[in-house]
This record gives sequence, structure tokens and C-alpha cells, in this order.
Amino acid sequence: MDMPMSFYFSTNVTILFSGWTVQDALGLGFSVIAIVAMAVLLEGLKRFVWWLGKRRQKDPLDVRNSIQETPDSLGQGTSPLLRSLQFPPSIEHIERRRLKFHIAQSLLHVLEVVGAYCLMLVVMTYNGWLAIAVFLGAGIGYFIFAANMNIRVDSAKQQPTAQRL
Repeated sequence: MDMPMSFYFSTNVTILFSGWTVQDALGLGFSVIAIVAMAVLLEGLKRFVWWLGKRRQKDPLDVRNSIQETPDSLGQGTSPLLRSLQFPPSIEHIERRRLKFHIAQSLLHVLEVVGAYCLMLVVMTYNGWLAIAVFLGAGIGYFIFAANMNIRVDSAKQQPTAQRL
């Protein structure tokens, strides 16, 4: 089988492995939808790995209880003001927490690399429709998941100078 050396637009293509062969427009349409979804999910996975990294870097003395407050639990136990001052039980607890985050990040990174290489191989089929699907999915995924990644609102910067004084 000869591999094309330039992009072409055809409905006859083998995607990633011999079992995923497309021979008509309907099959290509479903494949394009699947590839867009794969690219969107890959962007979501990138965002999740980034979020885990931020959680892992969090100050261990700032870690709150994992028990969520419910309307029934309000007024019981420790107040939210005092709960923020609780210390972790031990250094081992901090190390275990960081190790769990590191293992999760490492496994998700492997999944991210595998997904990215699969999408690269889809583009390397040189089918224009599939390449557009990868690019479109990456753009949609970035728009959805990375829209507020680095936004930090500082209330002092929002107020005019006269109001801050």
C-alpha cells in the first residue's frame, strides 16, 4: 500500500488500524465525529492533569477536610474559620498525598501521550477531512477546557483608584 505524500480528500481511508476502514461518506462522517470527540477529550485530559498539578503543589498546611459541608452539617463540628487552621496528622500523610497525586498525574500523562500520538497518526493518514477533524476538535477542546486556566481575579485591580482609597 502506497502512502500519500500530500493531503487528499477522499471517503476511502484506513484510520489507525486495519479494522477501522472507511469506504463511504456516512462512515467518514461518523469517523470525523469520533476523531473530533477524541481531540476534545484529549484537551480535557490536559486540563485535568494541569489541575492535578496545581492541587499537588498546594500548601499541605492549607489542605481542608475532604468532608463537604451540607445544610444539615452546618453548625456542627469545627467552624469554617477554625477548619482552615487544622494541620495534617503527620509528614507521612503529606508525603502519601503528594505520592498519590504524582502517581495519578503520571498515569494520566501516559494516557495523554498515547492519545496525542494516535491523533498524530490520524493526521499522518494525509486525509484532509480527518486532519480538519483533529484540528477542529483540538480548538473546540481548548475553547471549552482552557478558557479560564490562568485567569485570576484580583478585586483591587477591578476598582478604580479613587474607590480603593
